[in-house]
Amino acid sequence: MQPLELVIEGDFVWTYGGYEPKISIPNIMNEIAVDYEFIGATGERSIATDILSLLLNMHDYNHQNGTHRELFEIEEVQVKKFIDEGLHSHAYLTQPRKLPTFWEIVKNPAQLAMPKILEAHLENFFPFMGLMHGNNKLLSLKECHFYLPETENQSRVFVLIYMKAHSPIAHLIKKNLLKLIDVVIEQDAKILSKIYTNTPQKVKLNNEVGMDWVRRNFESFPAVTEPNLSL
Repeated sequence: MQPLELVIEGDFVWTYGGYEPKISIPNIMNEIAVDYEFIGATGERSIATDILSLLLNMHDYNHQNGTHRELFEIEEVQVKKFIDEGLHSHAYLTQPRKLPTFWEIVKNPAQLAMPKILEAHLENFFPFMGLMHGNNKLLSLKECHFYLPETENQSRVFVLIYMKAHSPIAHLIKKNLLKLIDVVIEQDAKILSKIYTNTPQKVKLNNEVGMDWVRRNFESFPAVTEPNLSL
């Protein structure tokens, strides 16, 4: 058997799985590990979907108030800014949500970490990672989503969670945060197992710039072609 070539950088072990590298490993995970506490891995799933469908779902900024409506009760998604840097991008979203009831907080204390308006900064590394930067009075959060093709119609996801506590309360909700993200991934997996594949799009919706970014890069990877999608 041929040995599997590994790349060791800081706290992380990477591999290209025996394939020729098309892009270099970004340093962002090492930067996070220096300043943030690792609180766990969650959401690992093998999903019966192709990698393009997975990426489109994960960069569909409309799906939060559809797929995850019951969980977060987001009332609206506003894409304030999208910065297109080729295979790297940033999306800044404002998401007003309904305030949770007392019993919803008792059932899921992680609700305390979510304000009335969710200000999300999503940093995207095509094709393998999406990073959610979250900040509030309790904690700063780095939610690192990884996307891996297993076969032509099978993909794997998992999430690494890092935190910087601003209040002692933050340490009390670590397990709840892991459970919350696991539920998010489970909801995504259910949706991806039910969608129609390769259905031509006939209606253009707002907030699809993330999906446009995925489609462009998927077609030309590892090269980057026009248009530039910054807004």
